[in-house]
Amino acid sequence: MKRHLLAMGMAIALILGFGHAQKVSAASEGENLIAAAKNHMGTPYVFGGASPSGFDCSGFTQYMYKKMGIDIPRTTGSQANVGDKVSKSNLKVGDLIFFKNTYKQGISHVGIYVGNNKFISATSSEGVDVVSLNNPYWGPKYAGARRVADFDKNELFPDLSEDNKAFEAVKTLTASKIINGYRDGTFKPDVSISRGQAAALINNALKVDTNSSVSFPDVAENHTFAEDIAAMKKTGIIKGFPDGNFKPDETIARWQMAIMMNRAFDLEEKLAAKVQTTNGDDNHAIELLSASDESGYFKADAFKSSAATTRAAFSVALYQAMNQ
Repeated sequence: MKRHLLAMGMAIALILGFGHAQKVSAASEGENLIAAAKNHMGTPYVFGGASPSGFDCSGFTQYMYKKMGIDIPRTTGSQANVGDKVSKSNLKVGDLIFFKNTYKQGISHVGIYVGNNKFISATSSEGVDVVSLNNPYWGPKYAGARRVADFDKNELFPDLSEDNKAFEAVKTLTASKIINGYRDGTFKPDVSISRGQAAALINNALKVDTNSSVSFPDVAENHTFAEDIAAMKKTGIIKGFPDGNFKPDETIARWQMAIMMNRAFDLEEKLAAKVQTTNGDDNHAIELLSASDESGYFKADAFKSSAATTRAAFSVALYQAMNQ
């Protein structure tokens, strides 16, 4: 959404980490690979196919690697012997993922790891598709992985290591320009965010337009995030406090964040099979958000609902909710 902000508001946004950080101006090779691969989503499966008009599994992986300037063999069996073996717990974006006993015995299918426990491949049933490694069909057939190149190097922020459970979420959201680092090149994962910032970040993902910056009596029309707050109020994602105010500059608590995510991304409907209990609106939203998290960042029994929401925590919550 295009915003018309006052010069002062733009300056504040940069300080708060909503402007572009120099170190995240370009996507990583892994992000480029996966973005290019997803451009072929739905392309039909063609046995022997190795072009955008139709792929088989190894034709797809060979084609995508070629786009990155890397030559790998044509067949699944041959691809299973290139690069280095990688354990499932150490998978990185761009690794080749292999499966056995699909349409024939032995290694018979290959895909590319996209992160978040998912892979993309050319399937005979859905064409090019992204599937979870926990899928009841693919999960039991997992046969290993190979790393031909390390596409997923940490080139983001010096204060956010790759082993941080928020790393993948932050990487994806910065590449999508939903959240950015600070002018000094850092991300400051432990800095708390305000309710106004939370509204802006969700709207960066949803891109809801509004012709008004008028929403709550305590949100001035020239407030940095006035348009985002008005847009989120318009959709019902935020409703304010009983006194009618929104308190945009107040730090957002984790339980408040959970309610926003539930409303913004319909977690109630999408996770109905995983979360069936309703123990009050706040607790239920927390249960839903915890159920959406595949990174392990949030645990339902240690959610710390009253704690301030940090930039790292909000990034994880937003990323996971968006991908349900």
